Amino acid sequence: MMGISACNKLDETHKDTIEYRLIKSFEGEKPELRQQITEVVNEAKADHYKSALNKLALISASHTLTREQEKTVDIIVRQLRYDMEEKIFTKQTSKQ
Repeated sequence: MMGISACNKLDETHKDTIEYRLIKSFEGEKPELRQQITEVVNEAKADHYKSALNKLALISASHTLTREQEKTVDIIVRQLRYDMEEKIFTKQTSKQ
C-alpha cells in the first residue's frame, strides 16, 4: 500500500513540474497564449495526452517561440509521449 501511495505522490509531483515549467516559460506572453498553455496543462493533468500534444503542436506552429520556450515544449512533448506510452503499456499488461 505504501508503494502505491508513494507512486501517486511522485506522479502528482511530476505533473506539477510540467505545469510549472510550461507556465513559467510562457508567463510573459499575451493572455491568449497563456490561456492555451493553461489548457495544455489541464489536459496533461487529466491524462488527455493526445489533446495536450496536439495543442502544443498548434502553439509551436502558430507562434514564434523563444529558445527557452522551444526547449521547454520539446521536453514536455517527450514527457507526455512517455506518459501516454506508459499508460497504454499499463492497460495492456493489466488485461493479461
